[in-house]
Amino acid sequence: MRSETAAVLYLQKAKNARRIYATVVHGKTNCDGFKAEGITFPSFEKQKLLLDEFYEECGISPDELAYMEAHATGTIAGDPVETMAIDQSLCAKRTTPLLVGSVKSNLGHSEPASGLCHVVKVLLAMETGIITPTIHFKNPRKNLIGVIEGRIKIVTEPTKLQGDKICINSFGFGGANSHVLLKSNSKQKINNGTPDDDLPRLVAVSGRTEEAVKTIFNDVSSVCIKLFFKKK
Repeated sequence: MRSETAAVLYLQKAKNARRIYATVVHGKTNCDGFKAEGITFPSFEKQKLLLDEFYEECGISPDELAYMEAHATGTIAGDPVETMAIDQSLCAKRTTPLLVGSVKSNLGHSEPASGLCHVVKVLLAMETGIITPTIHFKNPRKNLIGVIEGRIKIVTEPTKLQGDKICINSFGFGGANSHVLLKSNSKQKINNGTPDDDLPRLVAVSGRTEEAVKTIFNDVSSVCIKLFFKKK
């Protein structure tokens, strides 16, 4: 399902960064080129080549991946091709099933912005330690061999993140393929990131209706918000 989202990421050199959520270990792109099936049809060969070259270049074993955020549009053509590339390139070199999911199940396909949505989901998993589930997935299609045979495990429940490396697939409509590997920031935040004083904090609130503003006020006064903005 098509959707609309907005996302902003701030990429800095490590020496200049003040708040590090994750580090880019490696990134790579390639392009399908001519395809007899047409421009919109995915290429298994190019997707697998991208993954093969990627992990050879960065020197990271696929066995170190804690989770993979897939492009996963839910289409009949796209998902089997991507799954097969993941299975043959990454899972063949692993000793445990690779956890895989996609935020498109939660947000829809926001097309040009979808790649950033994947990154945001990954950063939230790194910050909270929990991988958000892929919803609406019940039974795999018969051609998702890696899933059926257990080498790929779809995350359908909130799952504890075990490891510090997460990779992301994002593909373009015209045959562009991209892959990035992120490593979480292991530095512990002082006081779990909450202030160590009792000074009041300014919370900016806006809404198009009175009801919308009241809803936000209720959220601010909730236990969840207190956890982040008040000293324990």
